[in-house]
Amino acid sequence: MERRGRTSERSLLLIIEDDAQVRESLVDLLAARFDVLAAPDSDEGLELAREHRPDLILLDRFLPGGDGLAVLELLQREPRTEALPVIFLTGDADEATLERCLEMGAVDFIHKPASARELLARIDRALRTSEQQRRLQVLAQTDGLTGLANFRALTIRMDEEFRRAQRYQYPLSVVIIDLDHLKAINDGMGHDVGNRAILALAAQLKNELRESDFAARFGGDEFVALLPHQTAMEAAVFAERIRSGLRAVGVQKSDGRPAPFGLSVSVGIADHTFEGPREDTESLMKAADAALYEAKREGRDRVVVFGRPASSPPAQRH
Repeated sequence: MERRGRTSERSLLLIIEDDAQVRESLVDLLAARFDVLAAPDSDEGLELAREHRPDLILLDRFLPGGDGLAVLELLQREPRTEALPVIFLTGDADEATLERCLEMGAVDFIHKPASARELLARIDRALRTSEQQRRLQVLAQTDGLTGLANFRALTIRMDEEFRRAQRYQYPLSVVIIDLDHLKAINDGMGHDVGNRAILALAAQLKNELRESDFAARFGGDEFVALLPHQTAMEAAVFAERIRSGLRAVGVQKSDGRPAPFGLSVSVGIADHTFEGPREDTESLMKAADAALYEAKREGRDRVVVFGRPASSPPAQRH
């Protein structure tokens, strides 16, 4: 396995090619402009793709133990690698085969041997197209007000995180955060003030997230955080920091004066653990939602963990 991993902001390419001479020539050519990883067979290539998520894969059409189409199919089965653009390297001039490559989702194919100029031009085009698609996807999965992920992105990420938690047997917590009394704020002071309250909560949430965490705006006044490797009780500490921190945040009215109210949240938490597994993401969300309902029923402004009694929040006001 050859590695010249990502060392800068340059695009990262993965070459999966069994011919050592071709592979080395490609690495030497491309390393001047890109960070490059290279593998001689499908198994090592798939391992590198999963680990590094390269910006583009150059994939030999025929490999020991199988063909490139089978590798492409395996890449597309996994959420972590399904969107990676693939250019096939092929010595096959059969049009039906090349058409099949494109039908399977390859972005392009290059006949071997290819000139350096042609190779670089096709790589540049594929990278530009991929970046444009990525930006469109980000826009489609981003909440316009807060900049957090939206419901669509949450659904995709939750499925990914749940599968990983099941596979590697680590805990995963779901935290549902509801901004208390948003309707009353909107009705009494206008949606501009309501939006400022939502943004204040979003900012508080972002400040508490770890790099591995994920947060989305679930609805008008609800947010969801996914916390891998955190039990529900550990997630409750995270949620309490948000709840208590938000109490110290003020919101301005449209005329710039302080709004005459404080902000509070109700929070419901549930987890999936090895000792207490959930059947699927739906059951995990339902448990967190039930805990949120309990927090609201008990008077709001509190954090409730599913299956544990609700407790009153500390006497902390501003």
